Amino acid sequence: MDESSGRRTAAWVLLSFALIETALTAVAATASDLTWARLTDLFVVSNAAIGLALALAGWPIAYHRPRNLVGWSLLLGGCFYGSTATGLSLLAWLGEPTVPWRILATFTNGGWSPALALFIPLSLVVFPDGRLPSRRWRWLVAVLVVNAVLWTATGVFDRKGGLSAEIGIPGYPAWSGFETDQLLGAISGAGLAVSFLAALAALVLRYRRGTEQIRRQILWLLLAMLVIVACFGLQTILATESLVLGVLPLLLIPLAIAIAVLRYQLLDIRLAVSRSVLYLLLTGGVVAGYIGLIALLDQTVRRQVSLNSSVIATLLIALAFNPVRVWLQRFIQRAFYGARRDPARAIAEVGAQIGAAGGLTGVLAALCRVMRFPAAAIVVDGNQLAEYGVLPAARHAISLRSGNECLGELVIGLRSGESRLNAADEEVLALLAAPLAVAVQARGLADDLRDSRERIISGREEERRRMRRDLHDGLGPVLTAVVLNADAARRLIATEPERSSELLAELRDQAIGAIEEIRRLVYALRPPALDGLGLVGALREYAAMVSQRADGGALTVTVDAPASVGELPAAVEVATYRIATEAVTNVIRHSGATAAAVRLTVDGDVLRLGVCDNGVNVGSRWTPGVGLTSIKERAAELGGQCEIGYDRTGCTIDVVLPLTEADRR
Repeated sequence: MDESSGRRTAAWVLLSFALIETALTAVAATASDLTWARLTDLFVVSNAAIGLALALAGWPIAYHRPRNLVGWSLLLGGCFYGSTATGLSLLAWLGEPTVPWRILATFTNGGWSPALALFIPLSLVVFPDGRLPSRRWRWLVAVLVVNAVLWTATGVFDRKGGLSAEIGIPGYPAWSGFETDQLLGAISGAGLAVSFLAALAALVLRYRRGTEQIRRQILWLLLAMLVIVACFGLQTILATESLVLGVLPLLLIPLAIAIAVLRYQLLDIRLAVSRSVLYLLLTGGVVAGYIGLIALLDQTVRRQVSLNSSVIATLLIALAFNPVRVWLQRFIQRAFYGARRDPARAIAEVGAQIGAAGGLTGVLAALCRVMRFPAAAIVVDGNQLAEYGVLPAARHAISLRSGNECLGELVIGLRSGESRLNAADEEVLALLAAPLAVAVQARGLADDLRDSRERIISGREEERRRMRRDLHDGLGPVLTAVVLNADAARRLIATEPERSSELLAELRDQAIGAIEEIRRLVYALRPPALDGLGLVGALREYAAMVSQRADGGALTVTVDAPASVGELPAAVEVATYRIATEAVTNVIRHSGATAAAVRLTVDGDVLRLGVCDNGVNVGSRWTPGVGLTSIKERAAELGGQCEIGYDRTGCTIDVVLPLTEADRR
C-alpha cells in the first residue's frame, strides 16, 4: 500500500468513526430520559451537529487531497467535537457514578476542547492549500498545541466535575480544593482568542498577497461568516436563543471550506458576497437607524408635536433608504468588480500605463487591477504578445482594430463563477480596445522599426566589410606592385634602359588597373551615370547595353519614362536605379522572357517604378531569391512599398518610394 492509499484509508476510518459517534449519539439521546431542551442546554445537539459537519467537510478534502492539512484538521476536529456529544448521551442513557463511567465522563468533559482550541483554528491558518503562510508562522502551531492542552485541562480539572456532572456523573479529578481552575480558564480563554485572531490575520494576509484563486477561496469563508453574522444579529433582535439561528449557521463554515478547496468555481462568489454585504449593511443600517431615530424623536419631537415617533422614523428611513442603497451598491461593486460602472476611471488608469516602462504587460496588469479580472493577454497572429496572470478556461476575446484592420485580440479571463462577460464589463472593454489597439500598433511599428534599423546597420556593416575586402585584396596589391615597379625602374634607368622601359610599361598597366578598381568601387557607392546622364538617361543607357539573357536568348529592354523627372533626393535616385537594374538582372538570369519594360513616373510626392517581363513561369512554387529580397529591403529602407507578382504571364515588380523626408521616416 503506497502513502496515498494509506492516507485515503485513514480518511475513511476517521469518517466512519465520526458517523458511528453520530449514530450512537442519536440512539443514546433518544433512549435517555433527557428532553430535547435539556439535550440542547447540554450542547449535545450542537456538538453532534458541528462534529458531523466538520467530519463530512473534511473527508472529501483528506481523501482527494491527502497532502492538504485542512481536510485532516477538519476530520480530527469533527471526531473530537462529536465525542463530547456521544459521551454525554451514553452517560445520560446508561451511566452510573462508578469508576468506569467517571473515566468516560473525564474524557467527555475534555473531548471537544482539542477541536475548538487546535484543529479548527489550525484549519483556518493553513487554509486553503494546507500550508502555513510562511515559516515565521510556526510559533502559532506551538501556541495552538499548548492552548489545546490548557483548554482540555480546564474542562477536566473543573471543581464541579465538568459538564458531565450536570447529569450526575462527574469526571476525574473533581478536586474541591483546586483553586487555580479560574486562572487556568482565563489563560486558556485568552489563548483561544489569540488563536482565532491569528487565524483571521493569516486569512487577511493570504487575501492581500494571494492569487485570484486564493482570493476567491477566501471569499467563500467570508460568505459563510456574513450569513452567521446575519443570523446572530437576527437572534439578538428577536431576544431569543434558537438552534436554527444560533447553532446551525455555524455549520456553514466547514461547508464553505470544503467548497473553497474542492469547487471554488461553483458560482460567482464575488457576486454572492457583494450582494450579501450590501443587504447585510442595508439591514443593519435600517435597524440601527430606526432604533436611533426612535430614541432621538422620543426625546425631542414628541415634546413639541403630537406625532408618533415611529411613523416619523419610518418616513425618514424610507427617504434615505434608496440613496444609501445606491451609494453602498457602488462602493461594493467597486470593491468586487472594479470600474465596471465607471468607464472613465478604467480608461484613465489603463491609459496611464500606455507608454510607461511596464509596456503592454503593465497595461494588462492595470486592466486586471482596475476591473478585478484574474488574467488578461494580448494575442497577435496566434502568439501572445503580452500576458498578465494565468488565463482560466472561461475567457472572452475582444478584437483590437485599427480602421478595418484587425491587429489582434484582447483575451480576458472571466471571474470565478462567470460563464460569460457581463454587459457592463463588455462596454468598458470596448472603450479600452481603442487605446489598446493603438498600443499594439505602436508596439508592432516599434518592432518593425527596430528590425529595419538592424537590417540597415547590418547592410551598412556588410558594405563596409566588402569595401575593406576590395581595397585590401584588390587595390592594395595593385598599388604595392606599382610602388615596387617604380622603384625597380628608377634603379635600372641608367644601367638597363630597356628593362626600365618594360617596368614602366607594366607600371602604366597596373596604374590603369588601379584606376578601374577605383571606378568600380565608386560605382558601387553611386553609379557615375546618374551624375552624367541623370536617372532616366542612366536607365536608358543600361537598357541599351542589354541584348540577351544569361542562356543566350534574345532580350529587349525598353524604358518608359518622361524626359526629365526633376531633381530627386540622392537616396531615392540611387535606390531607384539599383532596384531597376537588379530587376532587369533578375530577368536576365532567371527568366525566359524575350522582352522587359521599365516604367518610371513621378506622381506628386512619390516616385513609381515598375518592371515587368513576358516570361512564362512553369514549375514548382516560386520563392523570392536574394535579388528580389534586396529590392524589397531597398524600398523599405526609404519607407516605400514593394509588390512582386509572379504568374504564368511573367513577373511584375511595382515599387513606390516617397520623395519627402517626413514620408521616408
